[in-house]
Amino acid sequence: MPTHDLSKMRLTAGLSINLEVTGGEGQQRYKGTLIGLVPGRTVLVNTPMLGDKRPLLLRKSQAVVCRFLSHKVVCAFRSQVVHLCTTPMHYMHLGWPSEVEVGTVRKSERVTVNLPVVIINQTKNSGEGAHGAIVDLSTSGARLESVDPVGGVGTPILVRGKVLVGHVSRLISIEALIVAEVGKFELANTTAAYGIEFTVLSDLDFLALQAFVNCQIIKQDDTD
Repeated sequence: MPTHDLSKMRLTAGLSINLEVTGGEGQQRYKGTLIGLVPGRTVLVNTPMLGDKRPLLLRKSQAVVCRFLSHKVVCAFRSQVVHLCTTPMHYMHLGWPSEVEVGTVRKSERVTVNLPVVIINQTKNSGEGAHGAIVDLSTSGARLESVDPVGGVGTPILVRGKVLVGHVSRLISIEALIVAEVGKFELANTTAAYGIEFTVLSDLDFLALQAFVNCQIIKQDDTD
């Protein structure tokens, strides 16, 4: 896999970073945000907050893997916690990585579906969701239609829905980014349509999503 120098990648503050931490419960993933860089010295990232607004418990020298999207390319680097700070907010210094692994995102095969979902705008504190449906789906993104507008291009959203594979159903949660606003609607009562790119989902949710997409491909092939 190609590697890059982090200092030459021109990353900006606010970039979403997926932090993978190895601990007593195995590998756990948390959502973080890039605060800034001191080239050659440190990467500053906010400390992920848990559901009860407590900071994730980390220790000095804790090994982490950081993954993020840069210009539609998946990037990752290994580092360790150098210093933990609590003021003016919870954040941490990560050791400067020797290299960043870079790999192009593969475009997955897409299928036509009508999958009811709830969409939550993650920039709002209300937590209220809009009802909608995914009408075109792959394992890396989707076309989404909503009864009510949920945001514009660049808005981070949380999409929740139930996929059925055989006789097994699973409720999945996917963090995504709106990358396009679409003017054409497929469903009745739709007032907004978007192209979205998936950014964070658990391994189990990804496997369920992949199985669901594969089942839809088989069904559509049988009807052709």
